[in-house]
Amino acid sequence: MSFATGGDAAPDPKAGGATTTSVMLTNKSGRTCVIGGFPGVDLTSENGGERWSLARSSAKHGSITLGPGDSTDFTINLAMTEENEGFYQPAWAQITPPNETKSITIAWPWGTLVDQRAATHPGTFVNPIG
Repeated sequence: MSFATGGDAAPDPKAGGATTTSVMLTNKSGRTCVIGGFPGVDLTSENGGERWSLARSSAKHGSITLGPGDSTDFTINLAMTEENEGFYQPAWAQITPPNETKSITIAWPWGTLVDQRAATHPGTFVNPIG
């Protein structure tokens, strides 16, 4: 699992607050697997004390079959900010694939987000796989 960081895959912090990033998932096993639904995404601060469990979008989801070495992705909508008030600075993204209990933690390569951890409909949320 990794953030897609090349070319236009990087979120635009100057996009007026609304942009996206992609997370790539690769089947590293020697057999075909079926994956679908929403991953769990928890952002954590540097010291791990401030956790933000991202809400899910209202998008419908299906499933996708991945052969050995095949990849798919999912996107995270981001409400980015360059302000120094009302922001949340993630250091890590803890991602749990659908129907799994084991998470993978990857470094957060992007900037600060508008702190909407208590919002009913935050601008930062996760979309389904595929």
